Amino acid sequence: MKILDRYISKNFIKSFLLSLIAFMGIFIVSQLFRVVKYLSDGRFTSKEAVVYIITMLPRIFIDVAPLAVLLGCMMTVSVMASNLEIISLKTSGISFKRIVRFPIIISFFISIIVFFVNDSLYPTTQKMNKDLRRGEIATKEAPIEKNNAFLRGENANYVYLMGKLNRKTGFAENVEIIDLNKDFSKAERIITAQEGRYNFSRKVWVLKDANIYSGNRDKQVKSVDYFTDNKYNDIPDHFITTTVEPRTLTIKELKQTVRDMTSVGGDTRELLVELGNRYSFPFASFIISFLGLALGGRYVRGTSAVSLGVCVLLGYGYYIVKASFEAFTSNGFLNPLVGGWIPNILFFVVGIYLLNKAEY
Repeated sequence: MKILDRYISKNFIKSFLLSLIAFMGIFIVSQLFRVVKYLSDGRFTSKEAVVYIITMLPRIFIDVAPLAVLLGCMMTVSVMASNLEIISLKTSGISFKRIVRFPIIISFFISIIVFFVNDSLYPTTQKMNKDLRRGEIATKEAPIEKNNAFLRGENANYVYLMGKLNRKTGFAENVEIIDLNKDFSKAERIITAQEGRYNFSRKVWVLKDANIYSGNRDKQVKSVDYFTDNKYNDIPDHFITTTVEPRTLTIKELKQTVRDMTSVGGDTRELLVELGNRYSFPFASFIISFLGLALGGRYVRGTSAVSLGVCVLLGYGYYIVKASFEAFTSNGFLNPLVGGWIPNILFFVVGIYLLNKAEY
């Protein structure tokens, strides 16, 4: 690492950390009024109030990291520009892109840190935070009965349709099981029954007065008093899922929940939106660093005040654009995984353009 790289990296890290502490402090202070209210109402003990503040830190860090990177980049370049260091380096034949290379690299590693915090600490602390606000550890239990139950067999080419299902007794009404080909384009066999029951000891479904229809229309319908097949062994609990809070799940748990919800015909859009945000938002710190570095050299006088103002405008501008596309994805206008990356792409294009303009 050259002297220039060490110098600008040291200044950037220092500016980033100061900005991060300042922004996190502002957010924490804004929450203290709520904590004081909870304490005065008797909803929190002193220990719970401290735990509540601590469990907020990962979320605050994730939210303000892009702002801290943006302000850190602007302050670093602005100070160097005001000391005529930028113009001196350019005169020596060093391009602006070369000057700001290491702050961009550091911003990428900050995004990686945000990504891991977003997938590890954030879901756990978010759940603890919500439990504290409720005043108790919330335990959600799936409903005992479900109408119009649907389930696709795990790693299998068949689906269940049931008019009514009781997951405790295993009793089902108006049962239909459809065997499909490998492409899921044709029904190979359909079994219908007025009622069925899951045998918990044998771990298999038993249908009463069943009718078996072949995919070949030329074959006659076969009727049996009782029908069972060992491959139809999906337990009743799999047909009914509990309502989950996407923000309390890790990426791995989100993917598994999406698979579970899909298998029972549930709405997975909210889960997919959260999954898209988990992958896209952490890299906002990296994307927005291009803007901060490109604009930092433009505002030399009144460095701190102007940089802070521009930082707030750009930072919250990013959040507004992100929230707008999140609304589009939530309403089904965009693919959730694609919609989460559109704000990053837009700001990245603008950042690259401004970075190229900063060369002159």
